[in-house]
Amino acid sequence: MNTQKRILIASGGTGGHFYPGFAIAQELRKRNWQIVFLVKKNDPSIPTIENNNFAFCQLDMKALPRTINPFKQISFSAKLLKSIFQTKKIIKDFKPLLTIGMGSYVSFPATLASKFSNIPVIIHESNAKFGIANYLSARFAKKTLLGLKIEKNPFKEKSILSGTPVREFFSKNIDQNAAKKQLGLRENLPVFLIFGGSQGARKINHSIVRLIKQIENKPDKIQIAHITGKRDFKSITEEYKKQNLIEQPNIKIFDYRSDMDVLYAAADIVVSRAGASTIAELMLLKKPAFLIPLPNSAADHQVKNAKILADNDCAVLIEENNSFEKILRQNFKKIIEDSSIIKKMRDNYEKLNMPSITSAASFIADIIETTV
Repeated sequence: MNTQKRILIASGGTGGHFYPGFAIAQELRKRNWQIVFLVKKNDPSIPTIENNNFAFCQLDMKALPRTINPFKQISFSAKLLKSIFQTKKIIKDFKPLLTIGMGSYVSFPATLASKFSNIPVIIHESNAKFGIANYLSARFAKKTLLGLKIEKNPFKEKSILSGTPVREFFSKNIDQNAAKKQLGLRENLPVFLIFGGSQGARKINHSIVRLIKQIENKPDKIQIAHITGKRDFKSITEEYKKQNLIEQPNIKIFDYRSDMDVLYAAADIVVSRAGASTIAELMLLKKPAFLIPLPNSAADHQVKNAKILADNDCAVLIEENNSFEKILRQNFKKIIEDSSIIKKMRDNYEKLNMPSITSAASFIADIIETTV
């Protein structure tokens, strides 16, 4: 009989799927569980997994093609079957007590193979709507854990609102003024933190430069910490130079920052996409936000995520349509003219009827331990 505590975590892909699984793995490691991550081949999460000394296996899996092209469907089906058989072999060798699927497209073959091998399955859905992998996996999962409330949940009878775990370093209590000083920003001016998330935000990046140019007549009213992403850093830096903004002491431009805990601590308001991990981080840190959902995100899930905060006046939902720049500019100007809005938005987090993000990983680990 297998008495050792072992678990497969099917994760990876975007940060919204990987980091919650990573946070769960960190908590389970403290409880002496052995963990193997299942990720897609050459997954961007692999360096983080390796740097933290977790074991992992790569599945040669791809996303479900959104087309009736027979060649793409055949290719997908072949990789799906291969991934199922590969996972069954991993299960035979590793002998896990349980598999948890985090919703990436490696989740479905991993959870299905676990079902075939009589290994209990739990899934975690970070978004406010089930992704296709979790929707399929939920049918045979013992429990479905939810990061956000899901309207018209077809699996309500076995769902638990657990919250979405975030990386441990976000829980550090960093003084805001110390964080601003570390970034070379002034203590007495509000800081807008702009970033796009793992799927990028080219339109947001260019719109922010134009917006700042339009409000540069009030340089003493606002500070900007802009993370462009490595892809856009050169072009956006050039845009700032063309607008004569590159030397402004109240504008800091970065291609990437690993110390997002410091950036969040310095920020008074966040301008970002509405991925599940970002929503969880905002909830943990109680940061007001202008949320700009990724257009055409699967099943419009980023809009649904953003509405969780916007409906409680913790954030403003701004869709990326023809009026996007105008509405974004109007909201920037509101903050410039009345900084008390920031405090009101922050206070509104107290109205959210949601589980504690701080304890989400521990709560999920408890559920795992009572399921096996």
